[in-house]
Amino acid sequence: MTRQFFTADDVFQLSRQQKSAVLILGLEDVITLEAEELADKIGLRVVRETEKQAPPTVGVQMDSHLPGSRQLPPLKVVRGSQVKLEEFGLNESGQGANVRLKDVISSLDGSPIAAGYMTLDKGNFPWTLSYDEIDIILEGELIITRVNEVVQGGAGDVIFIPKGSSIVFSTPNKARFVYVTYPADWKEK
Repeated sequence: MTRQFFTADDVFQLSRQQKSAVLILGLEDVITLEAEELADKIGLRVVRETEKQAPPTVGVQMDSHLPGSRQLPPLKVVRGSQVKLEEFGLNESGQGANVRLKDVISSLDGSPIAAGYMTLDKGNFPWTLSYDEIDIILEGELIITRVNEVVQGGAGDVIFIPKGSSIVFSTPNKARFVYVTYPADWKEK
């Protein structure tokens, strides 16, 4: 039996691959306290195997109708009313725009796409996308400008912005919308 050592980096990498919602440790395996805390934070259950214990399957769904069956990550619901948006550091590029956002689904959830909430107060800011994005406007008016193209969306409208676009987000008053990006790690691209 091989003894394994798990660090927070190992837990993070396992969560990105998301083959299971459970990390099963062998009898001799070692996990750092930081790794245990990260696992708890991202919802990865850590279980130590005993000699007579079968591996747990609670919270793990097998997608058995697909060839080569794979384990699915757990379902997740985000209550929009409980999301606290954070300031998005655009001071160098924003022109009076107050931009706030919060990712609510990410690769840490085992998802290849990300989603989050964003608000933009009166003003604009330029942005270049190294990922595909869909914006679903919840309130207000969102204007996206790309060179000579301008699209406007209001509550209930959906805007697609392809990867590689250099755009300007703007609004005459305020816009609140949900963004969906592919791939999930849009901040790293």
